Amino acid sequence: MWLRIALGAAACLMAVALAIWTFAPQLPTLVAQGFPPPVLQTSAPTRPVQGRPSGPLPAGAPLPPEAAQRFAQSGGRAMLVSQAGQVTHSAYAPGFDRNTLFNSYSLVKSLVGVLVLRAVADGLVPSLDTRLPDLIGSDAPDVSLHDVLTMRSGLSFKGEPPKDTVDKPLDDAAFSPFSPVGRLHAFGIEAVMPRLHVSPDLSGRFHYQSANTALLGLVVEHAYGAPLQDVMSDLIWRPSGADIAHWRQNTRTGRASAYCCLYARAEDWLRVGHFLLSNGTPNAPLLPAAMWSNWIMPDAAPDTLRSGIYGQHIRHDVLDRPGASLSGRFTYLLGHGGQIVYLLPDHDMVVVRFGDGMQLLHSTLYDLAP
Repeated sequence: MWLRIALGAAACLMAVALAIWTFAPQLPTLVAQGFPPPVLQTSAPTRPVQGRPSGPLPAGAPLPPEAAQRFAQSGGRAMLVSQAGQVTHSAYAPGFDRNTLFNSYSLVKSLVGVLVLRAVADGLVPSLDTRLPDLIGSDAPDVSLHDVLTMRSGLSFKGEPPKDTVDKPLDDAAFSPFSPVGRLHAFGIEAVMPRLHVSPDLSGRFHYQSANTALLGLVVEHAYGAPLQDVMSDLIWRPSGADIAHWRQNTRTGRASAYCCLYARAEDWLRVGHFLLSNGTPNAPLLPAAMWSNWIMPDAAPDTLRSGIYGQHIRHDVLDRPGASLSGRFTYLLGHGGQIVYLLPDHDMVVVRFGDGMQLLHSTLYDLAP
């Protein structure tokens, strides 16, 4: 009897293992790695993004009372404000300081988007109208670079016959350990790309999909003939004066995760923010002036801006509260859980915020106004 029970249990375990291998082969990898932590852990496999040690930034004044209250209530961990290149305010929650390496989550997507624009400016990519198969190979979905850069590619994940014939959504909102997004995170874009296709129902419409950024990462690597983390270091991280950062490495491919998880100090994001806001340096612009202007402040009607728009891998909105001293357009990089870098061109102002929950988008800035 006990032998039959043991054999039955073993058969059940084998059936479960077979089901996991068949329908969610990524599950063991995801369970072993866990969800990317909010700060760097020494055991995490990462790729270095070399920087240029510049010493600590001067500490700013405490946050204004309303800003400090909102920061604390929303689970803020770090908040830095600078204007005209000078730190005006700074705050860290207990247990965090200027040496903490925070997870960017999706903040880094915007930097990958800029690198794609730079590749076009450098003549390494013909134009944003170029089709992806012409840039990264025949396995790539037949969409334009512009479609991917604006998250309007309309990608879907083909089921795998004969065991699975249903298309699955690639939107990040559909993430689960059993989803194609989970497979992307575990195995890298190469494992997902052969089954990507364009859904007629989604094409041309905005859908937030990390697979788009993963594809852009391949475009950058193919264009420059170098690993993504090295291109990031050469063109953005080191020229901005930021110190060394650490980018999540996919353990199967060895590549940096283009769409997520660059671990860096809050003050280095402040440096990078000013670098983006200033279009690099006077002697070495990041992008041609017209391309940079269209990236950071695209031509859009105020009513469109009020509802927020997603541009070329970066977001745009507007401050228009009557009587407020801060007003006008702003651009921002946004990551999971409320990690955010605000760029305010009209005020030469950058705000960096890390935390474990979202903080109100517009109110965060209005609270900082003098």
